[in-house]
Amino acid sequence: MAVYPVRSTRRSELLLLLAVLLWSTTFAVMKESLGSISPALLVLIRFAIAAAVVYVLFRSRIEFTWPNLLKGLAIGIPEYLGFMLQVTGLTMTTASKNAFITGLCVVVAPVLSFLFLREKRSWKVALALILAVNGLWIISFGFTIRVGSMGMGDFLTLLSALAFGVQVFMIHLFSHRDSFYATTFFQLLAVAMCSLAYALVTKQTLVVNPVSWPSLLYLAIFTTVITLLLQNRFQHDVTVAQASVIYSLEPVFATLLAVLFIGEQMGPAVLVGGVLLFTASAIS
Repeated sequence: MAVYPVRSTRRSELLLLLAVLLWSTTFAVMKESLGSISPALLVLIRFAIAAAVVYVLFRSRIEFTWPNLLKGLAIGIPEYLGFMLQVTGLTMTTASKNAFITGLCVVVAPVLSFLFLREKRSWKVALALILAVNGLWIISFGFTIRVGSMGMGDFLTLLSALAFGVQVFMIHLFSHRDSFYATTFFQLLAVAMCSLAYALVTKQTLVVNPVSWPSLLYLAIFTTVITLLLQNRFQHDVTVAQASVIYSLEPVFATLLAVLFIGEQMGPAVLVGGVLLFTASAIS
């Protein structure tokens, strides 16, 4: 990976943190939206709108080439699997638990980068990852090593975390400064097309309840277009492990929002896990 000045790296970290802040709002918004729209239709409309917005705004920078298409597919397919599993799991568990279990993806991407890219590890980053995983575990499953009480919603969310971990790794491989607009567009298009295929095969209704449109527009523009452009542009400036630690803060912010806006409770496990996650982010 190219070496960038410290100032540039810090800017990239802050912009990735901005993406995390925006992502953290999705859980509460989606939890409320799923009362009026199916998971498959939510993912389809969200990413179709996002793809259209990116194309309209940046079409002069989007080249329709096979490499760009293949890069978008490599990132978009695991992202589609992640979102479908995550949103389906969200219908069967709480927004805060869904967010924290999704956050376990922080361990997947660094392992892949070490195995396939031989990315070096500093002791600080290694310690940060250990703290982050422990914090996420405590919040997801409490002060225990048993997961026997895991429900189907939690299990589907855990599978989504694996898919999102692969997506983070793929972004590091295929998204670069000179082509991130095209990569983002084809990535969004891939998710939308996979969602459409699933909806057609399962014969789901494609009619959107009018009450869902404000949430869908917010999800498409603020938590999809903006966040994925930031992720695809700036993740490559940091290591996979550093990016994963930054992303681990998403469930902390998501839980705070769930407590504030949809009335979920914050117990001692959330507080302890949150402290571990903020500590991990600070030392990484």
